[in-house]
Amino acid sequence: MNRYSVTLALVALVAVLACQKQETGAALGTTYQRIARPAIWRVLPRTQAESLGLEPGDLIVSYNGEPVKTTGELVQLQFRSVASQEKLPMTVLRGEAEVKVEATPGVLGVLPNAERYPGALAVAIKDILGYYGVVADYDWLAALTGESFAFTARREGCRGAWPDGLAGDYVEGLTEYYGLTFRTVFAVGDSARPPAEVQSEASAAVQGKLGRGKPVLVYAVWPGSNGYTWGIAARYNPGDSAVYGYTVGSAGEVRLCGPIAEAYEVSFRAAAGADPADMLTTVLSQALELGQTSSDTGWQSGIAAYDLWIQSLDTIPFCPVCPDSGRECFDRLVWTLLANKESANRFLKDMREALPDQIDLLDRVIAENEATIGKLQGIVQSGIRVGTKQSQEKLARTVNAIQLDETNLLGLYDELIGEL
Repeated sequence: MNRYSVTLALVALVAVLACQKQETGAALGTTYQRIARPAIWRVLPRTQAESLGLEPGDLIVSYNGEPVKTTGELVQLQFRSVASQEKLPMTVLRGEAEVKVEATPGVLGVLPNAERYPGALAVAIKDILGYYGVVADYDWLAALTGESFAFTARREGCRGAWPDGLAGDYVEGLTEYYGLTFRTVFAVGDSARPPAEVQSEASAAVQGKLGRGKPVLVYAVWPGSNGYTWGIAARYNPGDSAVYGYTVGSAGEVRLCGPIAEAYEVSFRAAAGADPADMLTTVLSQALELGQTSSDTGWQSGIAAYDLWIQSLDTIPFCPVCPDSGRECFDRLVWTLLANKESANRFLKDMREALPDQIDLLDRVIAENEATIGKLQGIVQSGIRVGTKQSQEKLARTVNAIQLDETNLLGLYDELIGEL
């Protein structure tokens, strides 16, 4: 097989992986249900889970004799058992084998698999594509929406909800490569009207589009979120005059009871196969744009966002929105960035297979990301947390080193785009 034939074969493979039609569509919420299963993404150091020998990929199937189907159920069972004075039987599925351990009441010390998918827009789009009968890769969607390639921050926002703030600015790539069309249902804009009146209009607009057989993508304050995030409105319930749908962290329907900022009716028409060079150029161009930018809604990204993170490490408490939960906000921020970096590298490794002429540069980009992943893992392994000035000064030095890595990456993105 000659080199031209190999290239064509790789392009065809990328096209199949990017947008593969299923026989029938899945029910809305299927993606959320799948990632809510109590599988382990990370075992945290110096925790009970580490002592018990739990491993990434383990699926917890029972706790204290009760079956476990979702991470939420596991948390509830742990909460109910916290006063117990005895060891609690727990069963995990590791590959095809069942592993039985005895847990001590209290926190296990694991990050659930759901934390591996922090790109709320990418998850929503994956679920919508599944509804239309299309198999889509989360990492590719996260790359196209900028969620795995940019760190975003907002000075007044909860530190635990910083990343992914500008994802909605990059839905055009989803239209080009996946055939989705976004028709605006509601956008809050600048309004002098009372907030209650604006939200009544938003709810009515979303309600009016439900029942037409098309998903409605909503950027709103969903239950359990620390700020605005993406989800899917699925149905309107006349009984309580409420909209129900799905968002990250929920295994089933939840009631949308917070403010709505944006809503889009999403249609689908099969798109031509994605060309890997075009897709990578789109992703890297967005990553360069996000490298240092601010939006009119107050979000900063890239180098500017790291500046804001370093500044916030000069203050105590760390999070102005959740001052009593600053440590949790910081931890969630680190885990989200770690997940985003790993997602970016999975996407880049796919591109490496599809674009053999760019392997050397792609390897350098992957290596830079690995360097940042190493620093983030170092923060987790060290156990250092916000709360004291000395700790936050140490963390600021590590974040500054990560920022230098990001500066190097921007140069490599520019160089790679030139080759493409």
